[in-house]
Order: sequence, then C-alpha cells, then structure tokens
Amino acid sequence: MKYRALWIDDDCKTTGRDFIGQAEQDDIDITAFESHEEGMAYLEKNLNYFHVVILDAKVKHKKDDTVIGLEGLRASRDRLIELNNRIELPYFIFTGQPDYQTNEMFRESYGDFYIKGADEEKLIHDIIERVEHLEEYILHKEYQKVFEIFADKYIGNKGASHLLNILKKENKNKAFDNPDLYFNPLRKIMDDLFIAFNKYGILPSVFVKPSVSFNESSKFLSGFIEKDFQLDAPVFPKVVSDHVRNILAVCQPAAHRAEIDMFVSQVNSPYLLLSVTYQLLDILLWFKGYIDINGDIEVNKLRYHQVERAATLERIVAIIEKDKLGNHHCGNYVLTYTHVRDNDYKVGDEIRILRTADNTNIKTMDLYSKSVLDSEKN
Repeated sequence: MKYRALWIDDDCKTTGRDFIGQAEQDDIDITAFESHEEGMAYLEKNLNYFHVVILDAKVKHKKDDTVIGLEGLRASRDRLIELNNRIELPYFIFTGQPDYQTNEMFRESYGDFYIKGADEEKLIHDIIERVEHLEEYILHKEYQKVFEIFADKYIGNKGASHLLNILKKENKNKAFDNPDLYFNPLRKIMDDLFIAFNKYGILPSVFVKPSVSFNESSKFLSGFIEKDFQLDAPVFPKVVSDHVRNILAVCQPAAHRAEIDMFVSQVNSPYLLLSVTYQLLDILLWFKGYIDINGDIEVNKLRYHQVERAATLERIVAIIEKDKLGNHHCGNYVLTYTHVRDNDYKVGDEIRILRTADNTNIKTMDLYSKSVLDSEKN
C-alpha cells in the first residue's frame, strides 16, 4: 500500500520533479500544489486520502501571489493544527533555504525541517517511518480492499471517515452510552450504497429522492415489488439481503431503536456495533464485485419494470389490531412481525393494503387466510 503525501511548494512542478520521482521509488505517491490556497482546498476535500503533508518554507499563500514569504507556510501549519483535531495528519517542512538552519526563531516556530539538495533520503525515510505508525494507515492497510470502495466509481469517499472512526482501536473499548455516534454513521454509509445503486441504474430514482427509502430499497433489491417497481430477478443474494436487514434493524431511527439503545446500555459493550459493521464490510466487498461485472447503466435500467396495482386492493383500508396470540392483523389479513417492524406500524394505525398472498404460515393460516405483502399508512 502506497504512502500518500500532499506537497505544497511553488517549485514542486519544476525543480521538484526529481524529488517526486525519487519518492515514488519508495512507494510515496505525491500530489503537488503550488500554493497554500490550492493545496489546502484539495486536502480538505480528500482528507482521508492523505497520510502526510510536505510544506515549503517560502510558498505562495494565494494562487495568484507574486510575492512569496512565510505567510503560506504559516497558514498551512495553522490549518493542519486545526485538522488534527479530526484526523492525525503529520507534516514535514522541506525548504530550499539552508540559512534557516541557524535561524532559531524559525526553528522555535516551526520545529525541525529538511533542506532541499541534502535531506531528501532522510525526509523519505522519516515519512515512511511516521506513516507506518499512524493508526489510520494501519487500518487502511488492514482493510485496504474495503477502503477501495470509498471512491467515485463505487460509493464515493464521504463514508470513509465514518468507517475509520468506528474501526479505530480506542472506540472498541468505549462504553457506548450514545449509540447515535456510531449507528448514524453506519446508516449514512448505507445511504451512500443505495444512492450508488441508483447511479448505476439498478435502483429507480423514486427510491432515493428526495431521500433514501431504506426499507423499500432493501426489499426491492431483494426481489419484492416496491413503489410499483419490480426487478426481473433479485440483485441481493440471500446473505446480502439478510445483512442489509440486520443493519437497518439496528441503525434506523424508528420506534424499535429504544430497545436497541436499552440493550447497548445494559451490556455496555461494542459487540452489536462491531457485528453490524463487519456485515457492512461484507456488503461493500460484494457491491464492488457486483458493479465491476454489472456496470452498464443502460443495461441495468432494463432489469426492472413498473407493476400496476390491483384496483380492488387499493380500496382495502383497515385498522391494525393485535389478537391474544400477539398476531397483528387487519380483519382476515395477517401482518408478519417483519412487515410491522419495517413499516414502523403499531396497533390502531389505519393502513391501505396494496398486495396480498395466500397465508401459508402453519401457525396462523387457520386464523387468517391472507397475508399482507405490501401496504402503506392511509
């Protein structure tokens, strides 16, 4: 795995080419900018991509500056100090000003530095040694195949920081007294996943706009009719479908989340969080392989069709009740526990039944002849 550095130096694209080539031989991939303004703007958009930053002592502050001084270095250093509250990002000063070696004021302000033409090998060695001990780098290396999915081709890079924070060692030993700090980021990654399915034409836009419909998207990709659409064949294998349902059951901010929060508080462990996190990693790896094979958007759009609802079913409106055995039903129509949970239904809700099937459940078929497959709140 390469070491990735951002370099801000107004000579980086001219006299700096030799150093870039030298660093590349030691697996250091350098992205170079000529000013603080350009370099920091790019860094903040790709914060989880880089491991270190290299700064010149005298560099442009603004892109169009003609006068070069310490202002650019000072601005970059101050911004990096702020960013290190979010992510550990070491920086190295690499200057062509050898007179700074005797400038105690500069050294007191900026620390040790490296001289161009003399310290290239030492700088490369120190960058590698420093990166090898970064927790972010260690995790990126351990989960390299997963982090490859946080790219524009797949689900975008927004979720990388969420996953990185969950995987960090210190989080594994904390008391999870605020599950939202962990479950919300997982849900955001799922959000990015469904949006990526839409980007590749597999999931119709009605599932993700104006916001992602998690349960409906999951069931549609599992082969069910949702929002009047159905796939010719399920996209999710059963294992992936089960993983997605597990993650959504834990992470969605619905009424049943109170039970999740209570459980986490009682057991005071990270294991529920980690179990759904590892299931998500499997889903992401599966998604990458699936898109690599099924990346043709126009072909994907031909894989689903619109389904007309039965007019008779559209007129079935009923109130949810619960019998003595704990079964939810609307008259002769039984609702499974999963259907009630996924739609966040409760006793007394008025729903419109949209699709049914013969009830084949041995436990309830003598009580209710029909099972509700699709419904919505009236």
